[in-house]
Amino acid sequence: MHHPRVPVDSSASQIARVLPLPSLAHLYGLIPLAFIGAFIALAPTDPHDFWWHLRVGQVVAESGVPRTNLFAWTVPATQPFVYAAWFSDWLFYQTYRLAGLQGPVLARNLLGLVAFALVLLEAYRRSGSWRLAGLAVMLAGLMTINNLTTRPQNWAWLPFMAYVMILGAFVDRRMGPRALLALPPLMIFWVNAHGSFVLGLILLALTGSGEALRMLLRQPDAPDRRRLVLLLAAAAATLLATLLNPIGPEIFRYVVNLLTNPPSQDLVNEWQPPTVRSLAGRFFFLATLALVATLALGRRRLTITDTLVLCAFLWLAWSGMRYVVWFGMVAMPMLAQCLARPASQVARPRGDPISAVIAAVLIGGIVALQPPFKPALNLPAPYRSLFADVPGAPLLYRADTPLGSAAYLHDHPGGQLFNDMVYGSYLIWALPKPQVFIDTRIELYPPALWQDYLAIGEARDHQALLERYDVDRALLSRSRQAPLIAALARDPAWAMEYEDQYSVLYRRATGQ
Repeated sequence: MHHPRVPVDSSASQIARVLPLPSLAHLYGLIPLAFIGAFIALAPTDPHDFWWHLRVGQVVAESGVPRTNLFAWTVPATQPFVYAAWFSDWLFYQTYRLAGLQGPVLARNLLGLVAFALVLLEAYRRSGSWRLAGLAVMLAGLMTINNLTTRPQNWAWLPFMAYVMILGAFVDRRMGPRALLALPPLMIFWVNAHGSFVLGLILLALTGSGEALRMLLRQPDAPDRRRLVLLLAAAAATLLATLLNPIGPEIFRYVVNLLTNPPSQDLVNEWQPPTVRSLAGRFFFLATLALVATLALGRRRLTITDTLVLCAFLWLAWSGMRYVVWFGMVAMPMLAQCLARPASQVARPRGDPISAVIAAVLIGGIVALQPPFKPALNLPAPYRSLFADVPGAPLLYRADTPLGSAAYLHDHPGGQLFNDMVYGSYLIWALPKPQVFIDTRIELYPPALWQDYLAIGEARDHQALLERYDVDRALLSRSRQAPLIAALARDPAWAMEYEDQYSVLYRRATGQ
């Protein structure tokens, strides 16, 4: 009896139908994304901010959101202080409880990878080209390479990109009004995670203004009154959502005070405008020039709404390096759009097994760079030298984290300590009862204290100032406070108590 031959479906074809294979075109996006993801995983965590945020996360978990100073002896313990990033701190502390000191860095790596994957998808949505989307994510990542340390801002990347994508798709009519319902819940998370929540409100205000102008000018594809009213309603609901935080409307005063605080502008490099002296700054200027040229010569033009958003975020980026990350995430997908061919000319890529293998290798490489596996890699010695030997967390935290000096202070407590501001963050975490002279909570300390701190570190009238504050111990950074180290080394009233490659601890001699 003859039976007709039935084609046997191979396992590969079955998988391809369930999980479409990537194509060569997809690799143009995946390779730059993998590069940025690898760079994030390789970036050391600076000691500046991370450690005091981790301690605050512990305080939140154990006793609720604090409202006062807690850690410094130079200002009253009752001095009010807004811990605006309390939820990010709590999340970091939970990752620490789950995976030790590897946990927060792993969270940073994953948040960064997902955020730039969203940049890639937004650039593809606008351009229809994986090549241009890959260019966009590469430029956005390169201009941000100096802003990838582990910090509360990591948790704001995702809500920011969600706002960019939802508003962009709503304006392009690729999403209906229901998508706007996600904005207020996202804002509840964002306002408790980081002060950059105001960027969500700015995006809504700019989008509403731009769409209203388009409607008044009767431009093609302009929104009707109903869509504009729905957008304004979403903006109003989002504004109300910002009030769902521990201090309510006072959160706006906190943001204004932080942005206008003179020490923030003078002491912290990331508050300064970008310059060509840094690699990230050079990429920022290169991308900005490319964007200007593309706006003039590109195949497509931006809408009024896109132009308003672009100009606002370019102004922010020009005013401070800390804002460049937001500009890159917003602007580089627009660059891809302006370079793209008309949508009708975009061909749909077809998957193939070779591209799937390459994609799997890229994913495997990213996994291998994560904290649990990274120490087993044969990474170059110069790279390994960038890191401190943190127990249980090698190759994650920068080498000038004051592990040794903090351990010594832990075993030899006492005295009124003057400390380098960067070291203050780690001391807050490492000492059982941290009482630091100063730390990187810039807005906590009055300007006069910052002036005294700088004068002491530069050995300007340091003897009188140290006596005024009744300081009898000083933990100093060799790289940042060399003048004071030299002055105390010559002063018989001070004796070296501890030293290592990065720090020196002096104690006022007995009887002085």
